[in-house]
Amino acid sequence: MKNSILTIPIPKNFSFTKCLKFLNRGYSECLYKVDDSQVTRLIRLSSGLALIQITADSKNMFVSTKKEQINESDEKEVEAYVIDWFDINRDIQPFYQLLDTQKQTTKFSKKYHGLRLMGIVDLFESLCWCVIGQQINLTFAHKIKTRLVYKYGECMKDGEHTYYCFPLPEILLKAQREDLVSMQFSKQKINYIFNISTAFCINVINKKDLLGLNKEQQMEALLAIKGIGPWTANYVSMKSLRDMTCIAYGDTGLSSALHNHFATEKKPDNQTINEIFSSFKDWESYFNFYLWRSLS
Repeated sequence: MKNSILTIPIPKNFSFTKCLKFLNRGYSECLYKVDDSQVTRLIRLSSGLALIQITADSKNMFVSTKKEQINESDEKEVEAYVIDWFDINRDIQPFYQLLDTQKQTTKFSKKYHGLRLMGIVDLFESLCWCVIGQQINLTFAHKIKTRLVYKYGECMKDGEHTYYCFPLPEILLKAQREDLVSMQFSKQKINYIFNISTAFCINVINKKDLLGLNKEQQMEALLAIKGIGPWTANYVSMKSLRDMTCIAYGDTGLSSALHNHFATEKKPDNQTINEIFSSFKDWESYFNFYLWRSLS
């Protein structure tokens, strides 16, 4: 195994500690491991699998990469992955200024200072995760995801721990229905997973092409796949395509947070949601994310 270390300068309004705390929320995540002020995960590069371990001090993030062979192109991909995952390159000071203008959210910019909108870099993983989590709680959703990843995901052993990547669409497309049923996938969710896997396999959808479209076109492309509804399209646009103007309408967590902080009805209608979010124009995704965070 070869090893290389990248240094990524930490920008203003960034807290590695707050980001790790978000990643380590106690849901038994199977795709990365957080411990001792570091996070380790297996990622898929153009040239193969690479194990990355991220630490930080007050000025820099340090990314250690283990791989059979490591070249300059690999290092650039690793850097791009980490920057995307932690949303490092975004100046979020304007968002904090907006938070401070609202009496209901003035505490957010201090309580969550430096927390970035942690992404899901792999669009396919993001879409499948939405399907997995439909109509069940997060704890159970993570259990089902773990079963799927352990059976179909590629892995790499490092010391006493084995790290996994989310399965590729061509692998999930070959999965046996009875195996997925045994993992407690419903018939509908199995169909949706197959629909999404097929779309990726025949290149009906891919992240690179979507990023070249405007928001309306992106939504149209996503919603054309059976199993992807408005909530999923907004979630993956926020977490994977990095559209900062997304609102997770109909989300129970968002409804609860709005009720807690803005005294709305327990299930506020879209008009009420839009009125509140209008104060956070172009930062809707971050506001949505911070509202979710306020629930824990």
